[in-house]
Amino acid sequence: MSFHEHSSIDTSKQLLKTPVLWPLFILILIGLIGHSLFWSAPFVNLEYVYHQSAEIITSGQGLKISLLHLFEGFNNPLGNTLVIAGAQSILGATEWSSRIPSIVSWLICVSMIYIMGCRWWSLSVGVLAATIVGFSPLFWVYGGIAYPDVPFTAVITITMFVAGFATYRNSLRLHLLAALLLGLATLFRYNGILFFPAIAIYVALQMYVNQDIHNLTKWKLDTLKVCSVYVVVCGVILIPYLLWTKQVVGMVLRPGFVLVAPTDIIFHIAASVPRIGGYMIWLGALVLPFTVLILQQIRIRLQKRSFLSVAAILFPLNVAIIAAVQYLEFTSGELFGEMWFGWLERLLPISIIVVMRFIFLTASEVVVVGLIIWGKQKIWPNTFVVLWLLVPLLIHSFYRMSQRYVIFFLPPLAVYVAYIIVKSGTFSRRRTIAIALCVVYMTIYPSIGLFTSAYYSAEGHAAAKVAEFVNDNKINIAASRHNPVLTNSLYLVDESRFADSEAFIDHRLVALGRHGSIENAIYVRDVRVIGLLIKRYVVLPLS
Repeated sequence: MSFHEHSSIDTSKQLLKTPVLWPLFILILIGLIGHSLFWSAPFVNLEYVYHQSAEIITSGQGLKISLLHLFEGFNNPLGNTLVIAGAQSILGATEWSSRIPSIVSWLICVSMIYIMGCRWWSLSVGVLAATIVGFSPLFWVYGGIAYPDVPFTAVITITMFVAGFATYRNSLRLHLLAALLLGLATLFRYNGILFFPAIAIYVALQMYVNQDIHNLTKWKLDTLKVCSVYVVVCGVILIPYLLWTKQVVGMVLRPGFVLVAPTDIIFHIAASVPRIGGYMIWLGALVLPFTVLILQQIRIRLQKRSFLSVAAILFPLNVAIIAAVQYLEFTSGELFGEMWFGWLERLLPISIIVVMRFIFLTASEVVVVGLIIWGKQKIWPNTFVVLWLLVPLLIHSFYRMSQRYVIFFLPPLAVYVAYIIVKSGTFSRRRTIAIALCVVYMTIYPSIGLFTSAYYSAEGHAAAKVAEFVNDNKINIAASRHNPVLTNSLYLVDESRFADSEAFIDHRLVALGRHGSIENAIYVRDVRVIGLLIKRYVVLPLS
C-alpha cells in the first residue's frame, strides 16, 4: 500500500480555516420546514415506547421504571430516552416534543458533515456531502421520528471526526475527548462500541507511517497507549451502566431480542455474507446516480479484459447473494433481519424488487471498489474514511441487520461520493454529467424522503382512527406490540379494551395490502398518500 502525504485539495492549513456557513443555514432551513410538516402526527413504528419511557422520567417515577418500560420494546440503552425526557420537561409530553431530539440531531449531523467536508477538502465537498446525507430518504425519515438512530449517528459522526483528527495530529487530549464521545454514543445505541476497531486500526496505521519502521516496539507501545485511552474511558462509562441494567432488569440484553444460542451463533456467522449484501444493496440505493462517476474513476485503472472478467464473476455471485437475502428474510427474519424497501414493497411486484436489489448491489460494489482505490491514495483522510465505513459495516454483518443501521455508514460514504463529484466537475467533459446527476439526486431522493414521511404520517393517522373506533365501540382486542396496527396506535387504545384472556377477545386488528379482501370487516381505514392507496387497517370480528 502506498500513501501520498500531500494533495492539492486539502492541506493542514485548510483544516484550521472557518467554513462558509450560509449554505449550511439553507440546508438547516429546508430541513426544519420539511420536518415540521409531519412532527405532530401520531406515533408510528413503536415510537411511543421511547415517548412513554421518557414520560415516566418526567413524571418523577425514576430511571428504573423507565428502563423496565423501554426493555418491553427495545434493548437499547437509556441515552435517547433521557434526551427525549429533557425535551418533554421543557415542551411537554407530546408527539412533536418527543421527536425534537431526532430533528435536532439531523441538524447537528448535517452540520458536522458539512464542516468535516469543508475542513478536510473544500466548500463544495462539504455542501454536497451534507446534502447527500441530509436528503437521503432513510436519514430524512428517521430524523423526524422518536428513534435513537439519527441521534446516535450524530454523536458517532462527531466521535469519528474527533478521533480521526486526533490521530492525524497525534493529540492524546483529543483522543480522550473522542473516547468520551464514543462512550456517550454507546449509551444511545450499543452499536457505538463496534466503531472502535476502525479507530484502533487507523491509529496503528497512522503511527506506523509516522514512526521509524525499525522501531516497532515504540510503535506498538504508542498504539497500545492510545487504544488504552478508549478502552479505559469507555469502560468507565459503560460498565457501571451495564451493571445497573443487569441489577434492574436481571439481564443486559433480552434473549427474545438477542438470539445467541450456540446454534444461533453459527447461523450469524454463516449469514454474514448475505447480510453484507443486504447492507450494500441499501448503500448502493442511496448513492445510485453517482456510481457513473465512480465507475469512470475505476475504469482508468482496469483494463477492458479484466473489467469484463470481473463483471462475468459478479453477475452469478450477485444473483446468489440476492437469492440468499430473499430466502433468509422470508424464512429466518427474526435471526437474519430485514432490508425491506417499505412502501415500495407494497406497490411493486416482487420481480421488480429483485431487479432493483440486483442493480443496487452492483452499484454498491462499484462504490466499494472505487472507495478502496481512493483510500490507498492517501492515508489522511482517505484511508480513515474507508475504515470508518467498511470496518463497522463488516462487524455489523455478524448480527441481525436492519435497514435503519445503514444510516450509521452514510456519513463517510457521502463524503467520498461528494469528493468524486467535485473531482469529476473539474474536468470539462464530466462537469455536465456531474451537474446532471446532482439534479437527478436532488429531484428524486428528497421526493422519496418526503413521500415516506407522508406515508408514516398517514399510517399514524389511520391507526389513530382505528384506536378511536375500538375505544368508542368498546371492542375487546389482544394487546400485542407486534400487531401491525397496534405497532403505531397501542398508546391510544383504552387499556380496558385489552382483554384479560383470549376467551374475551372478540375482534382483531389487521393490516391488509392494497388488494386484500375486506368482506367481513366492520371498520376499514385506508392508508393513502396523495390519493395513492398503499394498505388498509381493518377491524375484523372473530366469529
